[in-house]
Amino acid sequence: MKVAVTIAGAVVLVVIAVVGMDLAGWPGLAPRLAAQAERGLDMDAGARLHLLWKPRLEAPRLRVNGTRGEPLADAKDVLLNWQWSDIWAWRRGAPLRLRLVQAESLSLNWQRDAAGRTAWPVQPSGARDEPAELPQIDHLVVRHGSAQLDDAPLLLVGDARFATQADGKWTADLKGKLRGQQLALKAEAGAGLALLAPADTGLPPVQLRAELTQRDGRIAFAGTAASLLDARALDGQLQVRGNSLADVGRPFGITLPSTPPLELSGRLQHASGVWQLGGARARIGKSQLAGDFSFDTREKSTRRPMLSGMLRGGPLRLADLGPAVGADAPPSRPGRVLPDRPLDLPSLSTMDARVAVALTQLDLGSAKLAPLAPVNTSVVLEGGVLTLENFNAGVAGGELAGRLRLDTRPSPPLWQVHADVRGMAIEQWFKFQAKSLSEHPVTGRMRADIDVQGHGGSTAALLASLNGPIRLQLDKGSISHLLTEATGLDLAQGLGILLRGDKNLALNCARLDGNFKAGVLRPRSAVVDNRDSRIDIDGRISLADETLDLRVVARPKDFSLLTLRSPVRVQGTLGDPRIALEGKALGGKAIAAIALGALAPPAALLAFVDPGEDLPPVSCDGPAAAPRADASAKPAVTASAASYPAARRGPAPQHQRQP
Repeated sequence: MKVAVTIAGAVVLVVIAVVGMDLAGWPGLAPRLAAQAERGLDMDAGARLHLLWKPRLEAPRLRVNGTRGEPLADAKDVLLNWQWSDIWAWRRGAPLRLRLVQAESLSLNWQRDAAGRTAWPVQPSGARDEPAELPQIDHLVVRHGSAQLDDAPLLLVGDARFATQADGKWTADLKGKLRGQQLALKAEAGAGLALLAPADTGLPPVQLRAELTQRDGRIAFAGTAASLLDARALDGQLQVRGNSLADVGRPFGITLPSTPPLELSGRLQHASGVWQLGGARARIGKSQLAGDFSFDTREKSTRRPMLSGMLRGGPLRLADLGPAVGADAPPSRPGRVLPDRPLDLPSLSTMDARVAVALTQLDLGSAKLAPLAPVNTSVVLEGGVLTLENFNAGVAGGELAGRLRLDTRPSPPLWQVHADVRGMAIEQWFKFQAKSLSEHPVTGRMRADIDVQGHGGSTAALLASLNGPIRLQLDKGSISHLLTEATGLDLAQGLGILLRGDKNLALNCARLDGNFKAGVLRPRSAVVDNRDSRIDIDGRISLADETLDLRVVARPKDFSLLTLRSPVRVQGTLGDPRIALEGKALGGKAIAAIALGALAPPAALLAFVDPGEDLPPVSCDGPAAAPRADASAKPAVTASAASYPAARRGPAPQHQRQP
């Protein structure tokens, strides 16, 4: 019995001693443990360590040295608070979590290399070569603090000043670079804000205002957040102003197109690596856009960060997308018109995207071209392959549908474009007016089929390598009578039309069937046919060197007293086209006129009299029509080049003639 009483008394005395020592802070224990642990911790002899109830460390001064002895932190009047479950989790490999870090003053030197390795002694074992996660600090209360940051994984370099006021208000000021972009950050919170917070922290968010200044741009946020460095539980209003959408996204690792200056606002939320921007409204140049977006940055071995959402609004001006397609700067080559600035294609491999697009209008940027309205498509970016799927747009009473695919994986990148146009009123889409011509010199419903591909890192390089067929046809169309006579150089009838006024002639057929090869378009057949004349076009248009070499032959079907009837050559470049008469045919008429004039001067005019040709009407649809019962009726022929007798097609352009 006495033994039991003695043991019980000893236990009580031990408990009392332990409690007493814990209340006293175990004098001298904390410095000795820090020295023996060899973890780079150094604290004054006055440090006190409390291990029961509320585990904490109180130290007049605490210093942290790196694995090579470099100073990493120096704090005065320090209070650290944790839970033993946090230490247990840390020993098992979880990030170190401190519930409270409080100091009168704190000087930090934070560095991590590209692999995430840090000189901070935060690893639970000796594996300092392994990447270390940032310590999670629930509440950071520092009266006066400064930090030097060089964090390769975050691509952040800068100097920061931060402080906690007596009323709990928290302020920070950072200047430096984020992802190579010069920036300045000012932030203030209504209460102590976590530096980093785990997903299950349960910490209530606090009011936060932050403003990031980037060159001529500005990003402002007003709302709530639960932590600072990882922006956990972020929810508030975002306002953005910048010179380009690409500049705004670059500091955050988001691939966005280059644009003119913009303003954007919306509700920004972030939780567990997923950013959301809702109710966004943006003005980019003169374009008005809106939408809802999500950006998932959670690390997954099978995919890159994913941007998804819906883009709405309008109008969207094509000119405001000029920088994104390299069309915002003049070509570097003298005399050229096609933009040749390299596109920012490598950045497309840094993320994936799936965005639905529904625009009220796409403005093509020219008063002569009607806008597309509405426009619907899906933008899909996956593994460096960009696709515009199910593209559909209304255009001048008709419809444009198609698909674009850009594969940035090969070098140079591969482009594929397929487009179909149906029912487009050409007079509504292309607003062409000229003095003396009818109000709409060309009318009709356009049909087009384009299926081309090319390769290149700029618009000019792409067009210079195009391969594939192109077909254009005008249904139920008409063409200016004066324009028809001008093409055939019919002076007499042209003068008559000028005196009485121009009217359109119904078209039997207007069609172009050609093929691109290495950027050069050569028509297999190109014809414009009405009751007055048939116009055949042959030659080439080269997008590789931007040159023209076309031969236009008009073959009148009616009698004319005065016509030159000479083929017209369209040559030169896209930027400086030149039109001239073919000298051989014109010279023949001149020789005939001289010969007739030698016999009798008035007879010289007979050389310019044209009786016209007995040409059947050309049909754009189907095989040649069977002759009608009336023997005098002219059979129709198709618009195929093979259907035209060689003698009637006239000589080939010089570059196509065989030796």
